[in-house]
Amino acid sequence: MQKIGSMLPVLLLLILAACGNSDSEITQVEAESIVLQHLIEDLNKDKDQIKIKSVSQSFGKYIVEWKIDESCEFGNIQVDDQNGELLEAEESNC
Repeated sequence: MQKIGSMLPVLLLLILAACGNSDSEITQVEAESIVLQHLIEDLNKDKDQIKIKSVSQSFGKYIVEWKIDESCEFGNIQVDDQNGELLEAEESNC
């Protein structure tokens, strides 16, 4: 019984590590392009005013932070790293 108890944390760690190592189907550049397209086409933002602040990847998604200085707008959009689907978007004004 003690062997099973000591092997359980190791097995759990291996399972969690395997789940976290899935390869992305889309690249960081593609995620950035998806966000820009969404901002321009769906939200009618001016392409020349949008600045991408950062792109990070975490837990199966890209998080793209953007801003528009001229209108004091900023936000972030989460993009699924497997299929490019928009997951969540936040937008704020100063």
